Amino acid sequence: MKSKAWPYLVAIGAIVVVCSAVAVFLVRDGQQLPFQSSITRDSITIEIVETAPAGLDNPNIRNTPDVWRELAENATQSMDIEIYTIYRYSYGPIYDFHQAIYKAAARGVRVRMLIDNEIFQYTDPETGQQPTRELMDEFDANENIEVRQLSEPMHSKVIIVDNKMAYVGSANQSTTAMDSNREVGLVIHGDVVTMGLEAIFEAGWSENENQPYAMGLWPVDWLRLVATPIKTPNWVPTTEETIVSLINSAQKTVHAFVYVFSGSPYTLSSAVEDAANRGVNVQIIVDVGYRDYGVLDMLTENPNIQIKTVDLGGYSAEHAKTVIVDGQKAYVGSANWTQMSMRERREIGIVFEDQTLASALETVFGTDWGSRYAIWVKEPGSFMIFYVAIVVVVGVAIAVTIVLLRRGARKKFKKILRAEFWASGRGET
Repeated sequence: MKSKAWPYLVAIGAIVVVCSAVAVFLVRDGQQLPFQSSITRDSITIEIVETAPAGLDNPNIRNTPDVWRELAENATQSMDIEIYTIYRYSYGPIYDFHQAIYKAAARGVRVRMLIDNEIFQYTDPETGQQPTRELMDEFDANENIEVRQLSEPMHSKVIIVDNKMAYVGSANQSTTAMDSNREVGLVIHGDVVTMGLEAIFEAGWSENENQPYAMGLWPVDWLRLVATPIKTPNWVPTTEETIVSLINSAQKTVHAFVYVFSGSPYTLSSAVEDAANRGVNVQIIVDVGYRDYGVLDMLTENPNIQIKTVDLGGYSAEHAKTVIVDGQKAYVGSANWTQMSMRERREIGIVFEDQTLASALETVFGTDWGSRYAIWVKEPGSFMIFYVAIVVVVGVAIAVTIVLLRRGARKKFKKILRAEFWASGRGET
């Protein structure tokens, strides 16, 4: 006789499949879903660009070296560069970028390079050489290239071309920044932003903070330039107050990936705690090299704060400096979450409110958060996996119980039916 238990077996299978799917969804590797990585508003075009570790490159986002080379190749009048770390290479993307700078200068483009004084003066303890200074001297020897050092610490990464196009982000001029770090930056087209960046550059170049914004009042309310107050115009909002304000505005989520989170200044960790205490889900990614800061363990005591460190191996780093709030607003720039970056050295970034760009950054964040490189600082008791396992077990138990009960009921019914047939055959019903 054909078994009638198969519907229940199908039900059990369906429950297991659904629960397994939920488990995969909850613990999946970062997905790379289609999205729009650029927008145009108020005659401003902003595009997200990235450097990605192996396996995490998103096909919807252009890569840093391609964008940098394109900026240099398209320069016709001027190219102003602020950079923290810069190396000489005989091949690869940085070599290609430097060659593009030389070619720009050869066709008459005026190139100015502003670099950190400490990096400029760095002496290799093994060779006694000063590699950055030697490279800068080579640049400076060109009649159309001028190099200066900022007298105070600087960590910014900015390229401005023809006062029309610009890059602002986290990438230094190194091989890892071009091919294996996690770097996030923005490419901007539009006078509103580039003229502001030019004023900030001029303040550093001349070491004169009295640099007005050429267009008078800042004309848009969804985007602002921000900087640490080190040789920057006083009309520029500070990095610290901007990021703290961004976190304070959160209603649902704060997602941040930063190279370093030291716990100082306290305003940042306090803003994170306050957000978590009012029910905001906070997720932070920090490079594994800075795992030992006690603030990470302290913050994860709050159930609404989850932190992972990312270990990319070798010299590669989770080097982005990006904060996304409620999938609506974000900061992208050069500032780490440290006392130095917030108050003591020159950092430049952009804060904006735009759902399209913020959603794209959320995808990049999710890619890193769910990747094989990410390690919990404090795993939340494996509660997600445990919960899924409980759901699977309970679902199977319920289904099996139903099958057994129905089977028992059928057996009882069959016994009664046989008895009735027997009785009717004897005329007893």
